[in-house]
Amino acid sequence: MAYEVVVPIPVRLVWGVFHDAARLAECVPGLSNDDPPRHEGEGCYLSGRLRLRAGGTTVTYRGVVAVAEAEQPLALVATAEGVEARGEAPVKAVLMIRLDDEGPSTRLVFDGTLSAQGRTAELPPEQLTAAWRRLADRFAAALTEELAPARDQELPDVAPARAVAVVGAAPTVVESRPRTVVVPAPDPEGSRGKPLVRRLVPPAALLVGAFLARRAVRARRRRKAAGRDED
Repeated sequence: MAYEVVVPIPVRLVWGVFHDAARLAECVPGLSNDDPPRHEGEGCYLSGRLRLRAGGTTVTYRGVVAVAEAEQPLALVATAEGVEARGEAPVKAVLMIRLDDEGPSTRLVFDGTLSAQGRTAELPPEQLTAAWRRLADRFAAALTEELAPARDQELPDVAPARAVAVVGAAPTVVESRPRTVVVPAPDPEGSRGKPLVRRLVPPAALLVGAFLARRAVRARRRRKAAGRDED
């Protein structure tokens, strides 16, 4: 039987649960531990009872589940051996579990075989397949609940590019602006505020100088004309 389910948890966290016997046991639905989950060598071991509902029938199994890494990367092998609690009919299941990394999520691919006697062997194949798929769905849901706090703690803190000031219920973006410096324009006259007479002195001096020069020229001309008349 082959089945796939996706959990919204990074593959690194999911992979870690399969190497933590206590956390793994918490995620297996319908499992009651007879002995504490343990880790031996490179594998996890769970022992106890597992209830499985198929159609209108509920079967309880008693046995041991061993989980170890497979030869392929990000793959595991779960081997379950036990008996039915009623009648002692033997049951064995070998389940391959592959973890596909999908960024923030992990795809769990289940594929395995089941050999059984007793009541399990009498169940219709479609009911047995539906029961194991429901078990996988419930395992994925428990795995998500177990790892959600660790996943949320690993979310990065995103620093805002600009500061945001909240006014009432509407956020207002606050941008830094350069401070405007006002430079006054220079005085076009260059002498505003000085006494009026100081501003008029240069033009008056020019006029007086011109008047005196003209008088001197005229006087010289008259003296020359008088000299010619005496001769």
